[in-house]
Amino acid sequence: MSKRFSLGHIPALYFAFANCVGLILAPLRGNRAVIELYGLPTNISSVPETWPVWQAGQGRTILLGLMMHYFYWRGQYAECDALLMGVAFLGFNDFLVIYNHGDNLPWAWSRIFFSVAFASTGYFGLTQGLGRAQKAKNP
Repeated sequence: MSKRFSLGHIPALYFAFANCVGLILAPLRGNRAVIELYGLPTNISSVPETWPVWQAGQGRTILLGLMMHYFYWRGQYAECDALLMGVAFLGFNDFLVIYNHGDNLPWAWSRIFFSVAFASTGYFGLTQGLGRAQKAKNP
């Protein structure tokens, strides 16, 4: 790993840690609390049959966070930027779920806004550094 930290690394680190929250929060607070924190109402979160489905989805999200940790700490910043670009899809998916089934419309719209912001940092190669990203695109 490079010993040099820059402000451009913040989106990748935020992504890595935020996507691993479910790994810690679900055992501590329970599935119902985590589902409600996500933005879904109690008529969904209080049904025990929804919890295994939630855990399956969280497992995939946690894997993305662990992959980001792996790539970041090895100094593979191009891979970090590629994962960040995928946030646009995840944010759009979150928006649709919360918009159609949730009870907090501003929270749904914030998912779209922040997901596009994070995805753009990956698209423009912020983790790599703007100079390195341009060299990778134009060898």
